[in-house]
Amino acid sequence: MADEPNTDPAQPADPNTQDGGTGTNEPSTEVIDNAKSEAVNELLKTLGVSSTDDLTSIVAAKNEADKANQTDLENSQADLKKANDNNAELTSQLASLKATNAVLKAGVTAEHVDDATILAQARVSSGQAKDIDKAIKDVLKSNPQFTGDIRTGPDGTAINNQNISNPNSSITKDQFNKMDYGERLKVYTENPDLYKKFTK
Repeated sequence: MADEPNTDPAQPADPNTQDGGTGTNEPSTEVIDNAKSEAVNELLKTLGVSSTDDLTSIVAAKNEADKANQTDLENSQADLKKANDNNAELTSQLASLKATNAVLKAGVTAEHVDDATILAQARVSSGQAKDIDKAIKDVLKSNPQFTGDIRTGPDGTAINNQNISNPNSSITKDQFNKMDYGERLKVYTENPDLYKKFTK
C-alpha cells in the first residue's frame, strides 16, 4: 500500500517535486512569491513593524536624523575651529602687547617701538633669550639708538652715557669762545648739549 500513487489533488504526486507534480523540480512562481512574502512578514514581525512601508518610513527618518546629526557635528567642529583660531590670534596679540609694553617701559623711543618689539620677540621665539625682558635688554644693548640716548662720535660710532668720558664738561663759556673750529667740532660731537648751551 505504500507504493500506491497519491490521488489527492491538494498534494503533489511526487514528494520530491515542488511544482505540483509537473516533474520539472522547479518551484512555481506562486510558491516562490508565497515563500518570499512569508519571509518578509517574519522579518517585519522581528523588527516590530507591520508593513514594508512602515519600515521604509523608519529607515528614511533614521537617515534624516543621521544627516541632521552629521550637519550638527560639522557645524560644531567648524565653530570649535573658529574659536580655536580666534583664541590663538588673541593669544598672539596679547603677547605682542605685553612685549610692546615692556619695550616702552625700557625707554625705547616711539619711532623704534615696533623694531625693538619685533627683534625682542624673535630672540624669545628662537631661544636666544629666556623671556621678553632679557630679550629687550639684549636688543637695546646691540641697538642703543632705540632709546634715543645715542650720539655719534667723529668716526660715526654710537656713543651713549656709558661710553662717553665727557671730557668737555668742565669747559667754560670763555674757553669755548677761544676755541678754533676743530676744537668746537670736537665739543659738538662729544658733548652736543654743552655745545648747544654755549652757542645760544
